[in-house]
Amino acid sequence: MKKKKISMLHKVSTFASSFQFNPQSTLVHFEQFVRDRCKSGSLGIEEAMGLFNNAIQMRPLPSIYPFSQLLAVISKLKQYSTIITLFKSMGSAGIKATNVTLSTLSNCFCQIGKVDFGFSVVGYIFKSGYEPHIVIFTTFLKGFFKENRVKDAIQLFNKIARKRSWMKLCKFLKICVARGLTPNVITYNSLIDGLCKVGRVAVAQELFMEMQVRGPSPNIYTYSTLVNGLFTNGSYEEAMRLFEKMQIKLLG
Repeated sequence: MKKKKISMLHKVSTFASSFQFNPQSTLVHFEQFVRDRCKSGSLGIEEAMGLFNNAIQMRPLPSIYPFSQLLAVISKLKQYSTIITLFKSMGSAGIKATNVTLSTLSNCFCQIGKVDFGFSVVGYIFKSGYEPHIVIFTTFLKGFFKENRVKDAIQLFNKIARKRSWMKLCKFLKICVARGLTPNVITYNSLIDGLCKVGRVAVAQELFMEMQVRGPSPNIYTYSTLVNGLFTNGSYEEAMRLFEKMQIKLLG
């Protein structure tokens, strides 16, 4: 294992020494090497740092991809403070951040308990014209719960609700429930209604079943919304069965 590690580090230094003779060819091979090492699952922090330092010293610079790949690996190794330092180095070298690298950075801030710094990164993501990935918001939600900032978590949930990102909200809902925060029947009804309107009736049915198991109990609006969604979706028999169930449970 130790010999293999030394061999890999030697290969990294070989790229640096050969770069001056054929820069373009070396860049292509270097990026391929970084991609393969990152995919291997055996890339350690020492080698990753060596590859990053080589990459940032190359002229011309490599594309953003090896930097993104290395940052992702270092993040998986839970070297969050290191990521923040490396990100600053990239900025100093004139390497433009992408949605992927910014997402990695915001995740690192959340992981070290600096959720507010992470939010400032999300603001920059929007300003740069990117659309933040659901993973970012999921990270923030977990970060808020970790800091016992339930109010902020709910505000974030409501912000996504205003954008009608129904599938994102479903993922958020599962996190809320897992953290012991039980959404009320109005929240469930809004989600079920929104999902039915965009044709995601099967997902709406899953939420309905979840209500029956964990609560809150479905009310007449929940039933009628899902019945209407099933009819609209062409699931007439299911709609009729649910309607009959509603009559027994709610209307006596």
